[in-house]
Amino acid sequence: MPVKIVTVPIGKLKPSPYNPRLDIKPGDPVYDKLKRSIEEFGLVEPIVWNKRTGRVVGGHQRLKVLQEMGVEETEVVVVDLDETREKALNLALNKIENDWDLPKLKDLLEELDTGEIDIELTGFDVDEIERLMTAFPPDDTDDIESQVCKEGKLVRCPYCGSDFEVT
Repeated sequence: MPVKIVTVPIGKLKPSPYNPRLDIKPGDPVYDKLKRSIEEFGLVEPIVWNKRTGRVVGGHQRLKVLQEMGVEETEVVVVDLDETREKALNLALNKIENDWDLPKLKDLLEELDTGEIDIELTGFDVDEIERLMTAFPPDDTDDIESQVCKEGKLVRCPYCGSDFEVT
């Protein structure tokens, strides 16, 4: 299916009343990170808009930030869906994701943490980065796969700090 991108007035974009994502507002850490990212890089992931219903299918939080920033028009990815398929796409856009390859993530964050940019522009805050860096000390990263996979080995979650035994 070909993708169509058009520029529309912000006022034409109606948030979907059924959107199951939690609402964010200025002052919320997620909101502030998103706003900072848009200010730094621009809107590189357009809002998804259903021309049939006039509703936003994906990008509700980006829309809120753009409105607060006073943006008058933005590019959108246009879809033409009935309401049932619109709702299914909304869920898919908000749900489909994958876990991180933590050693690669650590390496990439280390590579970017040179002082050339503010590392928090990545969306990770200092505490998250610190937990990740201490979860995989430099001496352990060369052979991380074999260490993690050994049965009976304790591994520490870089996010919550809990230890788990590999079975």
